[in-house]
Amino acid sequence: MQIYLVFAAIIAIFILIFSLQNPFPLIVHFLNWEVKGSLTFVLIATFIAGILTSYLINTISRIKRIRLIAKQKKEIAALAKEGRK
Repeated sequence: MQIYLVFAAIIAIFILIFSLQNPFPLIVHFLNWEVKGSLTFVLIATFIAGILTSYLINTISRIKRIRLIAKQKKEIAALAKEGRK
């Protein structure tokens, strides 16, 4: 787990350095939206959106795994009970 934190900190530092060296105005068009801001804001917002997306996907897979484990424990308990008869 520590290696992930170090890796994330290194990426965050690179993003920070890059964004501070490129403070240019930028217009982002998405569907009917138009957002004006600096390159720094767009990079940080995109980075945070990526982190949140990763967390959401990880949480969904974790919930599925927990449900599967609970189901398998019930099946094991039923088989053990059946084997005792």
